[in-house]
Amino acid sequence: MVTRCTPLFFASPSAQQVVAVIGCTTAILAGVIAITQTDLKRVMAYSTLSQLGYMFLGLGAGTLSGITAGMFHLFTHAFFKALLFLGSGSVMHAMGGVIDIRRFGGLRRLMPITHWTFLFGCLALAGVIPFAGFWSKDAIMASVHEQSHHSRLYEWLYYLGLFTAFLTATYTFRAFFVTFYGDKRVPHEAGQHAHESPANMTIPLVILAGCSLVVGAYFELTHGFADFLGHTPSLAFPEIAATWPQDARGIHWDVAGLSTVIALLGIGLAAYLYLGDRAQADFLAKALRPLYWLSHGKLFFDQIYLACIVWPLKLLSWLCYAVDQYLIDGLVNLVGKIPPAIGALMRSLQTGMVQFYAIMMVLGLLVMIGTLIWPGM
Repeated sequence: MVTRCTPLFFASPSAQQVVAVIGCTTAILAGVIAITQTDLKRVMAYSTLSQLGYMFLGLGAGTLSGITAGMFHLFTHAFFKALLFLGSGSVMHAMGGVIDIRRFGGLRRLMPITHWTFLFGCLALAGVIPFAGFWSKDAIMASVHEQSHHSRLYEWLYYLGLFTAFLTATYTFRAFFVTFYGDKRVPHEAGQHAHESPANMTIPLVILAGCSLVVGAYFELTHGFADFLGHTPSLAFPEIAATWPQDARGIHWDVAGLSTVIALLGIGLAAYLYLGDRAQADFLAKALRPLYWLSHGKLFFDQIYLACIVWPLKLLSWLCYAVDQYLIDGLVNLVGKIPPAIGALMRSLQTGMVQFYAIMMVLGLLVMIGTLIWPGM
């Protein structure tokens, strides 16, 4: 939707900057949360949020190359993130429904196909050349780097994007190393027969692993994706096309080289912390306990959402219920009870005694006479 609304965003550079800032903030916050999660699928879920932030960072770069890069990352991300989620499901299937990475380890011996295909997905997500994520993430960072020459804001966004790339590589391979390396550990829910998933699960993994390896390089080197996206009517305006840099079709080796080094550093840190006895990881968690506490608690977004959104809405709904139940319905029910009350009062006059009716007639006649005489007195 943001891409199709590109002409509107180009009319407001401030709006583009807002998109870029929100995207970068989402990428880094989701990455910070993912780095301490113990649920394998939750790691992948927060990784997805982080990568969505990358996409919006590209869309907010304010250039046609940035928009193309953001959409290209959406395209490549579909392959390796589907691979990682299905790989997580394969692990979950083999472990008897357990998905907590603290409860299993050394699965590469039991699940070799899942292990190797998951590795391909991790390398693609971390942005290691020549996997798909490298080409699309490089394009995003190159577009932001190009804008950093003209804006201090984009310069900061570029550095934060590089830091997020480091986080991505670290939390991705943390999950990979803890799951597939170390001592063999199988939860009791898996029984004594934990094994590789059946072919109907591993064949899609192999196909997605192959795509995660080749689709990025193929569409980048042939310019197929950019040419295809260039036919979009909303991107065909001359003002938008003029933002396409002359070297946009080349590989930005300076940006690519730096991002690759950062990704490898993240992988190296994960290997140092989570391969072997993992004493370093425990020491780091204790040394950075407040930060670990914030990250593991998901920055308390759930609690903030409950306090600021859910509970106030529940209170408002209770007040609306009380007003509806006791005020509105009460008034309606009161109006409905008035006629029966009047009827009950009039029924008391119908006694069936002729003497009573005669007395009432005399009293009524006296009242009428009194009302006629009273004005003349």
